[in-house]
Amino acid sequence: MTRAATDAGRLFTPLRIGAHVLPNRIVNTPHQTHLAHGGRVTPEQIAYYEARAAGGAGMIVTGSWAVWRRTWTTPLVNLAAAPDAHAGHVALAEAVHRHGTVLVGQLHDGGRQGSSAWQRLPLLAPSAIADPVVREIPKELEHDEIQEMIAAHASAAAALCDAGWDGVEVFAAQGYALAQFLSPQVNRRHDEYGGGLEARMRVVLDVVAAVRDAVGRGPLLGVRMNATDLVEGGLDVEDACEVARRLQGSGAVDYLSVSAGSNELYPSWIADMAAPRATFAEAAATVSDAVDLPVLVATRIRDRSDAERVLSDGRIDMVGMTRALIADPDLPRKLRSGQDAAVRPCIGCNQGCLGSLLAGGALRCTVNVAVGRETLPPPVVRRRRRVLVVGAGPAGLQAAVTLAEQGHEVTVWERADRPGGQVSWARLVPTRAELGSIVDHLAQRVRDLGIDLVTGRDARIDDVMACDADVVVLATGSVPDRTGFTSALPAVAAVPGHDRPHVRSAVDVLAAGPRGVRAVVVDDDPHGQATTVAEHLGALGIETHLVTRSIHAGSWAGPANLEPLHRRLAAARVRLHTSTWVQRIDEDHLVLRGVFDARTWRLDDVDDVVLATGNHADTSLYEALRAAGESRPVIRLGDCLAPRRLDHAIWDAATIDLEVSCAP
Repeated sequence: MTRAATDAGRLFTPLRIGAHVLPNRIVNTPHQTHLAHGGRVTPEQIAYYEARAAGGAGMIVTGSWAVWRRTWTTPLVNLAAAPDAHAGHVALAEAVHRHGTVLVGQLHDGGRQGSSAWQRLPLLAPSAIADPVVREIPKELEHDEIQEMIAAHASAAAALCDAGWDGVEVFAAQGYALAQFLSPQVNRRHDEYGGGLEARMRVVLDVVAAVRDAVGRGPLLGVRMNATDLVEGGLDVEDACEVARRLQGSGAVDYLSVSAGSNELYPSWIADMAAPRATFAEAAATVSDAVDLPVLVATRIRDRSDAERVLSDGRIDMVGMTRALIADPDLPRKLRSGQDAAVRPCIGCNQGCLGSLLAGGALRCTVNVAVGRETLPPPVVRRRRRVLVVGAGPAGLQAAVTLAEQGHEVTVWERADRPGGQVSWARLVPTRAELGSIVDHLAQRVRDLGIDLVTGRDARIDDVMACDADVVVLATGSVPDRTGFTSALPAVAAVPGHDRPHVRSAVDVLAAGPRGVRAVVVDDDPHGQATTVAEHLGALGIETHLVTRSIHAGSWAGPANLEPLHRRLAAARVRLHTSTWVQRIDEDHLVLRGVFDARTWRLDDVDDVVLATGNHADTSLYEALRAAGESRPVIRLGDCLAPRRLDHAIWDAATIDLEVSCAP
């Protein structure tokens, strides 16, 4: 840690680390992009990182450059020491250095937190203990394989530094390979690499020494380590402080990047909007107190307030703002110039970033469609048009902003008295509140761009037909299905009793509040409404039952958000009825039935029934315009095209191109 501070805050004070000076304390920390091709740097990857450098990040630590061909998991990930990778590494360094940003490469080996799907070889780990997420039993590393792994780290480091990179970061955190050696829970070895802390540390110190020998004294050498594994039997804070002291004592390490967690609590280090801000800052500060090295911490540091709070007492020296920089690569430049309100906020949904990667795709972002597409030119606008946008949910607001930025004259009509659409209701739930920040940002952009936003304006067919717009954009959203239909039982068009007065939609509940003391949420929803309202009701003290036809609740969440969701449902005491559906809704009870068998049973004394069974597109205005013979181009976006996720709605709107849509 360092102790220098200023009354004006520390975020934009320079920081010397070794022979390098960071212009500010904002770091783009390691994360996968899946933008490599055959393990080599691509133009898309260069453009992605250069955008963050141009936006003003003080240091970029790329992630995650595979060190060892034996544990390289996919050609979408860079292989640091590939024979023909040098030219790409040079090009990436030159692109980042053009903007005065320090470039460091993280050296990655996943150990048991990898995948054998591509190489078809067993995973390698200190001990043959399966990872709780990957669920593959790895092969225990033999002594000669450990030596090969150490040498691979050194070769990878040399490859990057020989290409002009400013340094490397050894990855010994978050349950990956070197962290597995440090963990007494995972490392069950009985040789010189297992047992007490000194033995478990040996391989990390050997890697650090080999890397320093390979790159010399000039380049930076950082280590990413855990302050705690957050799991019983794992590395704790006391041992982490000793690890930090030993790393400093090696004389080879320039900085520490302190994180926490492993796959037992995946993805705690990429926690979603429900997690506290600056989640690991206090744990990292405890480690920082044990050493005299600059310390970096990341996870849920979203804006200036978060960053300055973490930096304020001098115990932490750098802040990782990675997802914030994914959402807006110009965040540092905007903050430095006092344009905080202009920053496009990360909403912590893990939908476009982590969700896309886990689905096998390239890095994306729910609120920034340019991510991974930085090489694409903006659309060519040949004619300025007058555009009417109907609907001011996320799709409508983003469409208005996109079109105004392209030079078109835009008017927005919104039926409600405020913009936001369904997000206006979802944000009322505390663990989903940050969804609303993208609506607030877009509404502010609408004002800044001088767009005429008219709230409380119902778009009647005659008014739309009479308006002087050249193009009509419909972002009228979707409406809940209220029948209880599920495709799991397609022969039943509607659940008997679905029209009883105590049967409501999720939006109804969020708008009007709970009824009674016992509620049942019926879930066949691909977008999280069911689990959100169930969590909300449970947290209010309502006895809440969630009935889902799926084998688990929250299938919308995917691996990025599923386990945190279930921890929250458990904390709210929501009772789950899986592989179950509703056969009938009566006045004070439900008759339930199994999806995979014919058995039935009752759930009695039910006061409130919430149907969260998906939405259907609101096409009423679109169909009326077609029937009236509307001759102007009519473009549908978001849910009124097809009810999908938030990232789809924003994608539709942010990629709108009238030269294409209005072509004859």
